[in-house]
Amino acid sequence: MPKNGEKSLTKVFAILETIAHSGHGLNAKELALELELPISTLFRMLKFLTDRRYLAGDRGIYTLGVRMLQLGYRAGEQNALPRCARPCLRELSVQTRETVHLAELRDDQVYYLDKVEGSRSIHMGSQVGNVSPLHCTGIGKAMLAGLPEKRRRQLCAELSYQVFTPTTIRDAATLLAELDDIRERGFALDQGEHEPGVFCLAAPILDREGNLLAGVSLSGSELYLRDRIAELAPLVIACARKIGTRLEGC
Repeated sequence: MPKNGEKSLTKVFAILETIAHSGHGLNAKELALELELPISTLFRMLKFLTDRRYLAGDRGIYTLGVRMLQLGYRAGEQNALPRCARPCLRELSVQTRETVHLAELRDDQVYYLDKVEGSRSIHMGSQVGNVSPLHCTGIGKAMLAGLPEKRRRQLCAELSYQVFTPTTIRDAATLLAELDDIRERGFALDQGEHEPGVFCLAAPILDREGNLLAGVSLSGSELYLRDRIAELAPLVIACARKIGTRLEGC
């Protein structure tokens, strides 16, 4: 593909991703500032995307369009992992009344593939398609613990260790020691390390050879979960194992 074509595609995807991560959409001025694009170039691309319904423009605010919704639905149908895991995620959420996440490891981040909202009034702000850090999320630490030792140590050495709360892990040595504990007990904890007051239990999803496939987590208020670790951890581990088994037949 010619270099000009690559640049145009990069800009189009940047527009879609920026709008997707904005939450409620953006106007042209906000997009131009965010992406550092000339307004004339931006309007040309916005028209291209809205004409094809990849974007919707209502009163000057651009949001993802119906074509993106259709593609997302098809992606879910074609991706065996979320399709096969969904019944197990629902079951765990019903059992516990808490929010359940499915994620995979992409480069050095947690990438959320699915989410089943819990029935409590407190809801998690996470969204499918969003990313989170590995070192301070339960599901991130669970997946790190599921990696072979060489890869695990390499990733831990490369992480930036951004601090989000007073309990965030801040160095590789501390993280590696915790990962050893996680491997021994079979589940990880996030005790308000990424978001204050949010507690999480997580386990890696492995295939029969022990290779990491993804991770599953149970998240909610510290008030509801901290004193229930002994009750909830076996449920999370069982869910991860069940998903791993189901994937063999998908």
